[in-house]
Amino acid sequence: MEALAVVLALIVAGAALVYFMNSPIGMQLVRKKTVSTILSSVHAMQRSAPETPLHDIYYALAEERTNKSKWLIEFEYLHMLRDAGCFDSRTAPRPERFAELMASAEEKIRLQASGVAK
Repeated sequence: MEALAVVLALIVAGAALVYFMNSPIGMQLVRKKTVSTILSSVHAMQRSAPETPLHDIYYALAEERTNKSKWLIEFEYLHMLRDAGCFDSRTAPRPERFAELMASAEEKIRLQASGVAK
């Protein structure tokens, strides 16, 4: 009986977590965390190689993130960011804007891959 209560509690907790993560508040928290992580990565790369142009750092970071996710490859993540001007020295956005663009693109891809959005 005790084991059944534990299993049911885990199922309820899992369902609540899934519901929360799909809610607007949950999505906003995930997006903020993603933006923060991307921005931290950009700053770390700038510190490790201060002479590297920003657009090259952006490409390296996007390529690194793409290699970790088949969804990003399938939905042409690098092309989306390139088309947004992120990898061009003349049009590369500020790091904060780049992090927002990356997080937005990743969110759209996640939604498309999960079938929520077309």
